Amino acid sequence: MFPNWQLSIISIGYIGLLFLIAYLGDKYRHKIAKKGQAIIYALTLGVYCTSWSFLGTTGQASTNFLSHVPIYLGPILLFLFAWPFIQRIIRVSLKLNLTSVADLLAARFGKSHNLAILVTIVALVGTLPYLALQLKSIVYSFQQLQNGTEISPWSFGLIVSFILAGFTIVFGIRNIDVTERHPGVMLAIAFESLVKLLAFLAVGIFVTFFLYDSPEAIWQQSNAQHQLEQNTNLSSILSMAAMLVIVMAAFLSLPRQFQVMVVELKDQKDTWLGRRVFPLYLLVFALFAAPLGLAGDMLLGDRVPADAYVLFLPWSQQQTWLTLVAFIGAISAASSMVIISSIALSTMLSNEIVFPMIFRSNNGNNSDYENFRFRLLNIRKFLVLVVILLGYSVFLMASPDALSSLGEVAFGAFAQLTPALIAAFYWRRASLTGVYGGVLVGFMLWLILNFLPQFGLYQQPFNDGLLPATSVSSLLSLSANIFVMWALSQISRQSVQERVQASLFLEWKAPKILNAQVNRNIDYRELELLVSRFVGIKKARNSFEKFQRNTIKKEIGNVPYNQMLLQHTENTLASVMGSSSARLVLSSAIDGRDIALDEIALLVEDASSQRQQYSENLLQSAIENASEGISIVDHDLNLVAWNKKYLDIFNYPEHLIFKGCPIEKLIRFNIGRGLVGNGDIEQQVSKRLHYLSSGSSHSSERVHDDGKVIRIEGNPLPGGGFVMLFSDITAYRQAEKMLKETNVDLETIIQERTQKLEQTNEALANAREKAEQAHVKKSLYLKACSHDLMQPLEAARLFTSALSSQSSLSEDQQRQVDNIDRSLKVANDLLSELGEIARIESGNIKPHFSAFSLNDLLRELAQEFSASAIEHRVKFKVATTKLWVRSDRGLLRRILQNLIANAFRYASPGTILVAARAINNTVDIFVLDNGPGIPIDKQNVVFEQFTQLNNNQVNDGRGLGLGLNITQSLSQLLGHKLGLKSENNQGCKFSVSVEKTTAQFKLAIEKPIAKVGLKDVTVMCIDNDPDVLHGMIELLSAWQCNVLSAESFAQAQQLFTEHVDEIEILLVDYQLDNDHNGLNLIALMREQCNHYLPAILITATTDTDIEEKTDEADVGYMRKLVKPADLRTMMSAMLAQKLQAKYMPDKH
Repeated sequence: MFPNWQLSIISIGYIGLLFLIAYLGDKYRHKIAKKGQAIIYALTLGVYCTSWSFLGTTGQASTNFLSHVPIYLGPILLFLFAWPFIQRIIRVSLKLNLTSVADLLAARFGKSHNLAILVTIVALVGTLPYLALQLKSIVYSFQQLQNGTEISPWSFGLIVSFILAGFTIVFGIRNIDVTERHPGVMLAIAFESLVKLLAFLAVGIFVTFFLYDSPEAIWQQSNAQHQLEQNTNLSSILSMAAMLVIVMAAFLSLPRQFQVMVVELKDQKDTWLGRRVFPLYLLVFALFAAPLGLAGDMLLGDRVPADAYVLFLPWSQQQTWLTLVAFIGAISAASSMVIISSIALSTMLSNEIVFPMIFRSNNGNNSDYENFRFRLLNIRKFLVLVVILLGYSVFLMASPDALSSLGEVAFGAFAQLTPALIAAFYWRRASLTGVYGGVLVGFMLWLILNFLPQFGLYQQPFNDGLLPATSVSSLLSLSANIFVMWALSQISRQSVQERVQASLFLEWKAPKILNAQVNRNIDYRELELLVSRFVGIKKARNSFEKFQRNTIKKEIGNVPYNQMLLQHTENTLASVMGSSSARLVLSSAIDGRDIALDEIALLVEDASSQRQQYSENLLQSAIENASEGISIVDHDLNLVAWNKKYLDIFNYPEHLIFKGCPIEKLIRFNIGRGLVGNGDIEQQVSKRLHYLSSGSSHSSERVHDDGKVIRIEGNPLPGGGFVMLFSDITAYRQAEKMLKETNVDLETIIQERTQKLEQTNEALANAREKAEQAHVKKSLYLKACSHDLMQPLEAARLFTSALSSQSSLSEDQQRQVDNIDRSLKVANDLLSELGEIARIESGNIKPHFSAFSLNDLLRELAQEFSASAIEHRVKFKVATTKLWVRSDRGLLRRILQNLIANAFRYASPGTILVAARAINNTVDIFVLDNGPGIPIDKQNVVFEQFTQLNNNQVNDGRGLGLGLNITQSLSQLLGHKLGLKSENNQGCKFSVSVEKTTAQFKLAIEKPIAKVGLKDVTVMCIDNDPDVLHGMIELLSAWQCNVLSAESFAQAQQLFTEHVDEIEILLVDYQLDNDHNGLNLIALMREQCNHYLPAILITATTDTDIEEKTDEADVGYMRKLVKPADLRTMMSAMLAQKLQAKYMPDKH
């Protein structure tokens, strides 16, 4: 036999080769994916053939050369005749980005997390015997071929376990990826599949055609005919049939098979080759197992274990190299199964059990992407080690004789998942309760009848039957599983979530309700209850009472009655939601076991409420932008809608106007103010209310005390109510009065005024045209400053940031890079100030007021200026506060940034304090410094444009003198009072007065830290400026990111299609080539993804609504010039949020 060192070198060399193949597979995955992905996929399906196939089936065939056939025949039959079902599993899994059998079943049955946990436990326990069998084959193959027994089985098994765990961790758990694909590992597994196929084929050909003349010679010499006659009895045939059922059921739910067949599949077109290659692959093993078993029995007999015939047949003929090839083939068969199973199980355990527990304990509060990802990766690596060591523990606990039957035992566990899998795609009425109960009962029976007896705890039942005890136990537990699932599904009721998810899995349409439900006993009261959700209780009651009066059930019979009742219900619902929606609601409602489906009613009720809210918002927006005052009164004469112009005309108190306010109160209020007329108040009120109730159109005019003349027009609404228009026609009436009072020729006056008006209009048109031309020129100037001029600065800034990240720079080089960076920052600040002034003057800045915590804003400013404080040697303090203010948060922050930056410019080195104080209903925010101060005669001048005071202490460049002018303009825009108190050599005290508001409690979100790592993150950058793009590539490469870049819209689409499953985040410029923009490109890319894709828009555009657009599109936003630290922080936070969303369990 072989020395230990020789076998060890061969084993280590083979493992090293696998490491190299996996490394190359990861490194060149893009090239491999284009050329050989279909071949790799087809070969990886061969992971089904484990050591049981390579060694065990030969031993089976030595005593009964047909007993191994079901192992191979089952998958072949599935690929030939159940291929549409397998395609549906693949199609739905790719569509929903499902990563395991547990994911699939949980997604189908209401996204049940508990079901996912149960399936994971079943898969884990069922896989452990199989893992033990693979470890046994490696250990005993090594021991059978070695000289002596220097290494004990348990120690060698432990070494093998750690080696396989190490390989799986290094190449199988390299990244937390939404697709859970592992190209390097799959290339290694494909190579192992090829190795074990060639090894088995080589041994089979050698034995069949060289050791013997032909298969016929083996048949005759082994007296196989006699053996065939003995083994074709009823018991043997039933045993093979039972095994065939178990194998076919288990194949579909094997975690390793689902991993390579579904999860690792990138393009569904690759399955075409796999469907044809895999049956042929199995056929090779099935055909050669019998002659190898018969030959081994004749030549070796009981001298060696039957499972080792494949190893010893070449050795018996002094075929040393062929023996080593067979040994490597056995190692390949066992190790590939261990690797893929541990990857699949670690994914299931982490996604379904461990990660959700972590998120619950942390309340989902993770924004540091690198630490977050590192933690998840370590957990998954640890789980790989745990899974393999659990398999090793089963290897230790079970006797060597018991291990031979563990393969069939394990198949019985996986078979428990297949009824639920089939029901998921073919039985709409299957419920979560039924599936959960069926899997649980079947698994418990398998555990008691099949698994535990393997450890010698007690005698296995059914030993004296026609079928083997393991087959009987597996079939019994499988039958119980199916029965419990069917029974519980009949008596339990599906939730709305289950029905919604079922529509994604079942590809046929539900039957029409009028044809499918007319034979059922339907209670009209339950349909009335359903309809009342949408049309109101009173209308529903009247509608069904009228139907009951006109339709007598006893006279027309049950079936016609039900048909008319359903038609009536559908028509009633259609009156408020349309016929298609009505049919959908009614069909969903009567699809359950009973008719009282509150869930579906609430579901559609919520949707209806949202549509109603949208309609109300649209109506309010329309009337708010009308030039006349508008009020709308319903049929009960209550005010339901109005606009601001209406309030301005009548000056109503705030407490008087509210939705549902009786119009009588407003009429009475106006009469009290003398706006309606003289006379008895009650009589006036009754008169006008009666007029409104009659529903007649009317038009009138009122003259207010202040001289305003208001025209009032009212028109009735369908169904009752009025819409009122109020127009201020004071100017028209004054002009009319003047014309009547003036005793001149009207035609002359009209002609003169018309001529003046034409001249005035012409002058106004000329002035307007000039103003528009000036505005266009200013806009063009603004875009040139903010975009075209900033582009080269952005590129230069990115290059200096990339240089700063290099550790090889000398101290002088680093200082020069820092000086360049500061100069670029000054240039950027100057351009930004010019752009901001232009935007303010053109009126492009619109404030958006909201209530927010002032302390949060001040804390952000403290963090922002902390680095500047160290650089300028300033003692910078920000006092904490509990006050809340109402303002535009972004513009207020800009005001304070300018004031603090001004203090840094003039007061360093020194002390700067930012604090706030509440005075009545306002909050005064102070920025104080102990700098040189501003003389009293200069305090008005400092707020003018391009004004700077001469001072020897000025730091950080001269600037343009625009900061305080911008601050004053923004304060005026917001309506905030800006104050300044200062004396020469006594420092400055700037203050901003902001409206105070009450605190609003919100969920606090932890800000991500700035220093984070983005190693190995795949980033795609798109910018039509080559210099900016190259600068961004240099910066990201310095952060050890994998960078993909594109300069055009078309190039970006093509590159994204090639790398869609690798890209983790997008960095996109807004203004691209051919009038394309970055937001549209991001939207197109996200449509191609099966998972959420974070994106950041980086731009220098001056569009006023760009931030609103990015918020609506769920895209990060950064203005050029980009600060590298801010970019890293935003990327880290968005990537961490993506991981958190993936692994946070659904809340149902």
